[in-house]
Amino acid sequence: MLRNFGPLLTQKRIKARLSISELAKLSGLPEARLEALEKGWGDYPNFDTCYRLGQVISMHSGENFVVQDLWEALRTDKLHMNPRTGIHYAN
Repeated sequence: MLRNFGPLLTQKRIKARLSISELAKLSGLPEARLEALEKGWGDYPNFDTCYRLGQVISMHSGENFVVQDLWEALRTDKLHMNPRTGIHYAN
């Protein structure tokens, strides 16, 4: 579950004033995949996915370091999950 990445992606997308369908079209990612990521579902995104999303959001919001922010949120999600049980641990 993407407890940090999903909400951060939603926050950044909204700040950039992009709909999910606009972000999907501009990033070349399926709309269903973006919806799942924002809800915290599905597989962890790879760096290419974070990069594509971050670049589009940065261009529309003027905010710097979006790729790094998304990657750090994903890293935190990965660190706080036990791969055998799927249980997330709090900080």
